Amino acid sequence: MASTANQIYDRMSHDPQPSKVWTARDFADTGTRSAVDVALHRLRSDNRIRRIDQGLYDLARTNQLTKKISPPDYKSVIQAVARRDGAKVLVDGITAANNLGLTNAVPAKVVVWTDARVKPIQLDQMVIDFKKVAPSRLLWADRPAAQLVQALIWLRDVLPSDGDKIAKRLKSILNDGDDGHRMRKDLQDHLGDLPDWLVPIVKDILKSDATAPDPLPPIRGQ
Repeated sequence: MASTANQIYDRMSHDPQPSKVWTARDFADTGTRSAVDVALHRLRSDNRIRRIDQGLYDLARTNQLTKKISPPDYKSVIQAVARRDGAKVLVDGITAANNLGLTNAVPAKVVVWTDARVKPIQLDQMVIDFKKVAPSRLLWADRPAAQLVQALIWLRDVLPSDGDKIAKRLKSILNDGDDGHRMRKDLQDHLGDLPDWLVPIVKDILKSDATAPDPLPPIRGQ
């Protein structure tokens, strides 16, 4: 039988998501917690894996253009923190809007709302700042439409002028495959969880028929 270290490395190197960030919990089936911790320490000492932060690991990748080691994927880091700490996480509005192609504004740091106390994590030139908030602000955490809702709340001030463009982009996203279907259903099933002012806007977006996605340029820049 393969050693715990070899099982861990084999799982990491064969995962379909090369940029995935891992925690000890992801390897609970390979051995005891102490055995997993020892194996991760050994793999790190042998430079086979990279330690990003306490209890967070990935396989370092080389950028084919720059030939330099790429920083960890921040989205995967956030997901791993949630698994490591058993926490709810929800990215802030500007990050969500950027991820959805609704803005070309690039946040100086990624702010993540959470119900846990988590120290900031530095990833090369990017900082992930975890902000503990009230449970009421995490209502959409870990749900398919979470980023769409966060983005719309952040874009509230420009909806009167750019509402049609934003709606067109979001309708395109909701009509895009399985992910779009899950987001659409999440919104349909939880309209009551939205701020009152946002309900009619989302209802209008949900009226769209399933069509091919239509990529649009960013709506808002800063």
